[in-house]
Amino acid sequence: MSSAVVLVIVIVGTLLVFAAVGLLIFFVLRANRAHRLPEARQVRPAIEQFGWTFAEQDDAFIELYNRQFDRPELREPLWGTPRATAAHDVVSGVHRGRRFVAATFDVTHQGGRRRERAVWVATPTRHPVLNISRLPQLQNSANQAIGRGGTTIGHPEFDGRFEVTGVDGGDFARAILQPDAVRFLLTDPRTPRVVFFRGEFLDAADPVNDHRDPQELLPALDFRCDLLDRMPNWR
Repeated sequence: MSSAVVLVIVIVGTLLVFAAVGLLIFFVLRANRAHRLPEARQVRPAIEQFGWTFAEQDDAFIELYNRQFDRPELREPLWGTPRATAAHDVVSGVHRGRRFVAATFDVTHQGGRRRERAVWVATPTRHPVLNISRLPQLQNSANQAIGRGGTTIGHPEFDGRFEVTGVDGGDFARAILQPDAVRFLLTDPRTPRVVFFRGEFLDAADPVNDHRDPQELLPALDFRCDLLDRMPNWR
């Protein structure tokens, strides 16, 4: 085979490789565009249909975030408490008679920065911080055996599957985790890995990809409202 033919084959092969790479980049970019979250102007009409308000950034909510953590028992000697520096994509309003705010906060804590999604539904009154975490029963039993299992409420199945941690010795947990709420958390398929009582709001670690989308936000709000409906008011 002559050197000219070999050169032509090499050149054609190289061009085909570049063309294939170009096509791959084109399809990847198109797929990324298809999965990109919609812009604010696209989501605003759907949000406002529910009578809610939307702001791309509203730093008036920074103080609200920081207030949830302004408690002496949450301060760490070296780092203090988490502090918000900005609030993005803020959706706020009322759902089923309960005030809520859904947003992404820029947060600084322990010398680092992070983005934290919040879907907060207001509780009847201010309350102690409380986490209700679903754990594998073996892990939870082991934690309890070594004195690190949190608060128990006297319901064997619930105490075996959930770890309840707070800062008030368990009084708040026992006050709100009455049979109806316990049964709901044990049986409802929507129950997430963690439920948080933040101080004035209820949040949960549920899979909300875009809280600006009412089709995702409504189920998250409904779960929180359903749980609060099953809890007695406290003071």
